[in-house]
Amino acid sequence: MVSESIVMAVLALQFGFMAFILMKLDMKKAESDRLKKDIEQALAAIKMPEVNIDSIKDELLDVVEDLMANMRIPSIADHLGGVVAQFMQMKQMKMAQELGLTGGAEQDDTNED
Repeated sequence: MVSESIVMAVLALQFGFMAFILMKLDMKKAESDRLKKDIEQALAAIKMPEVNIDSIKDELLDVVEDLMANMRIPSIADHLGGVVAQFMQMKQMKMAQELGLTGGAEQDDTNED
């Protein structure tokens, strides 16, 4: 069997370890409280400007209203311009691939037999 002196020594070591842990936790709590106080003082020193949400809302509504008033229905010229721009973009992309300027795979027209 285990002697009483060994049990008492283990209990004493455990008690000492727990006292050490509680002392460290108390030190961390004091440090945390000090840091919290410093942060609260820093936040109190910051002056936040007063923001008038209603004026910002009114300005945004005016911008949206102005934008909607200036919109027009696309004409045939707008659609044809889009088609031409798409074909030009495809042509430029093909040229860039041939020159190796893109990160994609190069398209090689030569046959390797």
